[in-house]
Amino acid sequence: MLSPALPADEGISASTPLLHSDTASTLGPASSSASSVRSLSLRRSERATKRRAVAAARTLSFASAVLSSICAGSITVFSLYGHIFQERLHYSQYQVNGLASAASIAMYIPVSFLGYLCDRVGPAPLSFLSALFFSAGYGLAAGLYRRAAAVTSGSALLYGGGGGDGPPPPGDTCAFAGMITAFVLIGVGTCSMYLSAVATCAKNFGRGKHRGLALAVPIAAFGLSGMWQSQVGSRVFYERLADGSKGDVDVFHFFMFLAVLLLVVGLIGTFGLRIVDEQDIIDEAVEELERSGFLDGSALFSPARSERGYGAIEQDPIDVEGAAIIDSTKDADEEQEEARIKKQWVLNAETRRFLTDPTMWCFAVGFFFMIGPGEAFINNLGTIIKTLYPPTLHYVGKPTSAATHVSIVGITSTVVRLLTGSLTDLLAPSPQAQHVQITSAAPMLQRRPFTVSRVSFLLFFAGILSLGLAALASGLIQNHGERFWLVSGLVGAGYGAVFSLTPIIITVIWGVENFATNWGIVAMFPALGATLWGLVYSAVYDAGAKNSVSPGGGDGGDIFCYGVECYAPAFWAMAASVWVACGLVLWAKLTKKNTQTNNSSIVSKRSVEKLYYPDEAHFFRFFVKKFQRRAPLINRGYHFRLHVIDVLVRKFLKRRSADEGAAAAGVPGRKKVVVNLGCGSDVIPWQCLTRYPDDCRDVVFVDVDFPDLMERKRQTVLSTPELLGAFTGVRPRAATESTPTSESNGTPQAKAATTSASPVVFESDQYVQIGCDLRDLKTLREALEKVLGDVAGCSFLFVAEVSITYMETPAADKVIEFAASLGDAEFVLLEQILPAGEKHPFATTMLRHFEKLNTPIKSVNTYSTVNDQLRRFEARGWNSVLVWTLWQAWADETFLSAADRRKLDEVEPFDEWEEFALFASHYCVVHARTSGGGGVAPQTTPSNSLATVQSVALQYDELPGQKWQRRFAAAMPVVQKADSADEQILVNVMGLGTKARMQSCDIYIQGDADSVVEFTLREGGPTSRMCHTLTDLGGVGFLLAGGRASPSTPFKDCWLFDRSENAWKRTHDLPAPLYRHSVARLGETEMALLAGGKSKEGTFDDYLLYHPQMGWISCDVVGTRPTPVYGAALAPCRDASSPNRFAGIFIGGLVDDGVISDQILTWILDVSNKKKPVITFTSQRALESCHSLARFGATCFQLQHSNEFIMLGGVVGDHLLDQQDGILAFSIQPGECSITRRFVDPRILDGTLPWPLLVGSSVVSMPDGRVVILGGGATCFSMGTFWNSGVYTLHLPALDSNTTPWVYKKAVDIIPGGEFSSPSNTDDRGTTGESPAIKPIARLRVETKEDFVRLVREGRPVVLEGLYLGRCVSAWNLEYLVDRVGADRKVVIHDSATQAMDFNAKNFRYVTTGFGDFTQKMAKGDRLYLRALSDEKPAEKPAMLADDFPLLAPDFVLPTQLSLVAENLFSSVLRISGPVNMWLHYDVMANVYCQIGGSKRLILFPPADVEHLSFAPGASSSSVDVFASVDALPSQTHPHEAVLAPGEVLFLPPLWLHTATPVGESSSSSSSSVAVNVFFRDLESGYAAGRDVYGNRDLAAYEKGRQDVGRIANSFQKLPDGAREFYLLRLADELRRKARG
Repeated sequence: MLSPALPADEGISASTPLLHSDTASTLGPASSSASSVRSLSLRRSERATKRRAVAAARTLSFASAVLSSICAGSITVFSLYGHIFQERLHYSQYQVNGLASAASIAMYIPVSFLGYLCDRVGPAPLSFLSALFFSAGYGLAAGLYRRAAAVTSGSALLYGGGGGDGPPPPGDTCAFAGMITAFVLIGVGTCSMYLSAVATCAKNFGRGKHRGLALAVPIAAFGLSGMWQSQVGSRVFYERLADGSKGDVDVFHFFMFLAVLLLVVGLIGTFGLRIVDEQDIIDEAVEELERSGFLDGSALFSPARSERGYGAIEQDPIDVEGAAIIDSTKDADEEQEEARIKKQWVLNAETRRFLTDPTMWCFAVGFFFMIGPGEAFINNLGTIIKTLYPPTLHYVGKPTSAATHVSIVGITSTVVRLLTGSLTDLLAPSPQAQHVQITSAAPMLQRRPFTVSRVSFLLFFAGILSLGLAALASGLIQNHGERFWLVSGLVGAGYGAVFSLTPIIITVIWGVENFATNWGIVAMFPALGATLWGLVYSAVYDAGAKNSVSPGGGDGGDIFCYGVECYAPAFWAMAASVWVACGLVLWAKLTKKNTQTNNSSIVSKRSVEKLYYPDEAHFFRFFVKKFQRRAPLINRGYHFRLHVIDVLVRKFLKRRSADEGAAAAGVPGRKKVVVNLGCGSDVIPWQCLTRYPDDCRDVVFVDVDFPDLMERKRQTVLSTPELLGAFTGVRPRAATESTPTSESNGTPQAKAATTSASPVVFESDQYVQIGCDLRDLKTLREALEKVLGDVAGCSFLFVAEVSITYMETPAADKVIEFAASLGDAEFVLLEQILPAGEKHPFATTMLRHFEKLNTPIKSVNTYSTVNDQLRRFEARGWNSVLVWTLWQAWADETFLSAADRRKLDEVEPFDEWEEFALFASHYCVVHARTSGGGGVAPQTTPSNSLATVQSVALQYDELPGQKWQRRFAAAMPVVQKADSADEQILVNVMGLGTKARMQSCDIYIQGDADSVVEFTLREGGPTSRMCHTLTDLGGVGFLLAGGRASPSTPFKDCWLFDRSENAWKRTHDLPAPLYRHSVARLGETEMALLAGGKSKEGTFDDYLLYHPQMGWISCDVVGTRPTPVYGAALAPCRDASSPNRFAGIFIGGLVDDGVISDQILTWILDVSNKKKPVITFTSQRALESCHSLARFGATCFQLQHSNEFIMLGGVVGDHLLDQQDGILAFSIQPGECSITRRFVDPRILDGTLPWPLLVGSSVVSMPDGRVVILGGGATCFSMGTFWNSGVYTLHLPALDSNTTPWVYKKAVDIIPGGEFSSPSNTDDRGTTGESPAIKPIARLRVETKEDFVRLVREGRPVVLEGLYLGRCVSAWNLEYLVDRVGADRKVVIHDSATQAMDFNAKNFRYVTTGFGDFTQKMAKGDRLYLRALSDEKPAEKPAMLADDFPLLAPDFVLPTQLSLVAENLFSSVLRISGPVNMWLHYDVMANVYCQIGGSKRLILFPPADVEHLSFAPGASSSSVDVFASVDALPSQTHPHEAVLAPGEVLFLPPLWLHTATPVGESSSSSSSSVAVNVFFRDLESGYAAGRDVYGNRDLAAYEKGRQDVGRIANSFQKLPDGAREFYLLRLADELRRKARG
């Protein structure tokens, strides 16, 4: 899905205005507008600054990448000094090639591993590694060369010059092995530096339209590196000959220069190479993989602490205490960890997909045969040149040199790399997806007029490469060194282009997010090729040397070869290798067409086919490799798309001949022809022949699409008996036919598409396939005439399902006109529209989606409404035109009856109605006929001209990030007590987040984002849910009722939120589980009315009165009973004729058949007899202007000091709510309803404010008249998710407006659990009887280690006295600790707002500070607490005093009596506490608490008390404040107490619940405590596997047991609620009995 937090100016803020008004605006108070504008201006400035920073980061990374690339290719100058190794060090050709091969192998073999690292940890670490490898490699090579050169100093330095008494001894074996090692290091360094640079450019720029050039620049720079370095080597680092002329390169100094240079460049890359916005790349990869079906059913987004969203199995949250105290950036760390996990998962999925793609392997082997010869030529260039002339020949004129041709190779390679990168950007077809190549019929219709595929470029330049190799092998260059530029130029051009195009093709086909890994896998193959051909050349060279006469080497000491026989056989073989490679690449390209991943449309249709048509023959399965179940929204949408097309096709098949008179006279009727334009893999022919065999007699089905797509479909039909067997009279294909080709993404060559001898690729009696570009209508007509004969005697039905919209609009219009010209014809068109303009949030998301796929929909802006489509067809010869939006068609009996719609819910539960309405409103279906009367487009926009348009100030407060985004939640205003004044906050409770339902609530405040909010929740509350209600009932609190997990899992539990205690308390359950119900408070009472809702059994047909003490009471309905609905708008009127009589309205809602009800009702509720309340409904006559009031999912309430009501958001029954109808005011008069005002902020007109999507939002009516809108958004079908990007506040005219911006502060977890508590019961502690007496913990002395072992086995806490703990007891005061630890040592501390810390409520902050600052503040009485962490790896390793505080450790001694602790040590933790209480918790490991300084009071409870002290399932911490309620503890508990003095030790058995507080000599707040807490394992086995930093991870048996409990509970889901509860309680009792023996 799309990133839900897009910058406003990149999509959202550029929204179309809600209303254009020429009148002056009334924006409310000036301060409101000015404040909002200033705020938005500031945000724009911040965004502009951020954009500049991002652009600067990309630019710097690009510059660093180019620098790295232009220096990384030092190995390519090997030929500059390779022959010197042969001449000076007397290496054989095999040894010289061994060095080159070692470097080549080291450069390529680890590239996949290094690429894997680069994708996962970034390019910077690779650049650092390259610096180390290069400096070590060249430094070692320089030293070895100098040493070997010294040994052979008596050798001749010039050709044939004998300066000594004979050939010097060859280099020893160890020296050669060392040189091999050096070149291996150089090869790995080359790979690391080059890969880090190219991956940086690929990921930063590879998603744009200039991806080719972006990759070509660093690749070309790499090619240039050999050129400039060879020139530096030959012109700067050269030897001076005796006559003063230049000699060969000075190898030693040249190597040292490269060592220093590449060390510096690698270090620059370490800091300069960065992937900008990498998370966006990963998110887009996730979206496109989801759309392609690769991620369906994965568990990527269902971590242990979260619940899956729609339709998932319920899981209780698992609390892992202490995970947050790593540092002060807990939330950021959690987000980073989540992002890391998602990135890792996606990259691994991409790697698996890449490795399992058979065409990749074919492509890689082709790369092996193609690049190997080029590598071998470059590596041996120097020795090849030496073979052109006899060694003793004194040249006439200046001879050619290796340095010159290295430069030629570098120049030609560079020029061609840049050229191919630019040309492929201009001429190659655009990929349809950044991450997954998608083949689709529809996008194929968008074509460039002339395209050349990247594979064609690759094959062309491979031919250039082979031509250069063949020219050398032919002997053309022998004795003519001046011609050698021809070979080096051709090889350089071919080699450079192939090496440039291959990674570009990889990014196009397999994406950029996993580029380094993918490229690394493919790049391993050239190493094998270079090695193979290097060995072949060496063998040929040495064989030629033995057969040739060496004028200067009479004694055989030097091995030289001269003549064509030294190289010709090798290079003829290399040229043939390139030709083989071209064949493999071409075969891979053609195979790719047949193995291409199906696009999301076909995958989705296959999902629909299997789920919605289980009893029919399935045909999509032959075109979809693997079934992927889609989400219910996508299934429902595609089902209806297919169904609408099927209905209209069926009507055509069933209708009689157009000329009934002729038929009556015995004249044969017309042949019926169904033509599917842009058919892709659609299976209309097979479905119709199976479903309607009688109606398909003498019907011909014609599929039309691009030739390569039809060829692919033809092959599938011919190879599938189930498809081919449906037809008779299959004709063989004409031998003269030719089939145009296209690149792997399906884009054809334009000429080939129009010059095919016969476009008919398959023909039978019932079915024909035509391969034709729809712009070539002449060819299409000729093909139809060929297969049908008399076209004028046929009746045609043309079907274009989201296909011709991808064509240029004039071309698409000509298709429509062409179809009308054939005589008796019908046309069924299904494509996108923009009923509310292109800036509607859904439209913006949809258009951005298609733009991102490089398949923009072309006609949608010209024909954006149903009326536009009507005029479009009428103007092109169609006499009868009917147009529906899919949302209108959904409620039209033409397509579905009420029974049909109800039956769909039996397939899979569905509750995504708002999103379905948005999708369906943006698609239209046209049914046009050339015969018959004129058609009428359904009215889509009701007339609201009678309603006044009123400008309002819609305050917009943009929020950063995604943590606050949730929808289908419910919000409440809460007054928070503060020191100076009460503070108003908003609490948005639960709902659906970006990935799962939320077990938390979001806190919003007005004012400074840095202000401290002390809002916390006591433990206990509802489980995560959505579609629930939250109603203010005054003194008893806010009533949370019902809701759901998945649509098949509604809830009946209800809760009251107590404002005074910030606590949820369970209240009376609903009589049935409900969601999408409506609840309204009755006047100023503590009662509420519930109407409608959805239950497991269907729509709830009852009306309930809630009374705090009496619970839910069914109301008697007097008179006509309303149609049962859910998701309706329910609002009370303030005025009531008596205290027991209430009135209100009940509007809209969804009926059980999935259609929005148009009922507008008023109601009167009489509660005189609360045990038998009576309600009466009265239908109201709705004026035409009230057409937009009947909604689903809207919010409704009465305005303060007014008789008007506000209707906000939701969806309506037959059109899309536009900017004019989103927020309405209406009034109810006796018997009549009318819209009075429409509220619009004109600033949306100029894009100052982004357009809010009022779906799934939480709406709060504030006491001062403001309306605050939190969250909201929608899944835009398969095109991404739109989220509102901030908080909107509606400032109504004539009301005071507080314009202070809303700020998201934090999320607070709701710990589920809690027993029923009646509001009348003031004792919510669950106590019975008196508080239990607190027992003192026993004190004793242990003399031996056996004594302590016995205590551990007894498992009871005990205070140990008289133990020697070392000098720490006397020495460890705060000053001493600071001196030994260091004042600047950074530590992470708890900074608490209150004395009682609460881990669940997070009423403290994690702060990183200096140790000295911490002790100073604690001495002043600040509420601080230090629980030391591992200094080395705080997130991975347990704390150890000896490792973390080595200067303190010698002071602390663990007594010998406690040797059991030392032998089974887990961790030793330094604890320093100010005046704060450690929360009630338990530890899974046994521990000894050694009090060092100050005193500590601890209260303990035995493990069996856990069920009485509010520990949530899976949580090891409780929110019960034991010290504050020590006199009111639950009577069932058994508290124990100990006060520890310095030098005393408390043994804490595992699982004993405990809490602690420091105790001073007085009540002074400066009391502090210092202790060492030593944890040890007292069990031989049973601990949970994996990381346990804090020693409190529950035992493995418990973790597994919780999973078993979840499975057991789920097994009862299908039972009636009563039976489910009954049996689960029976099982719970059984477990309790087993627990107690």
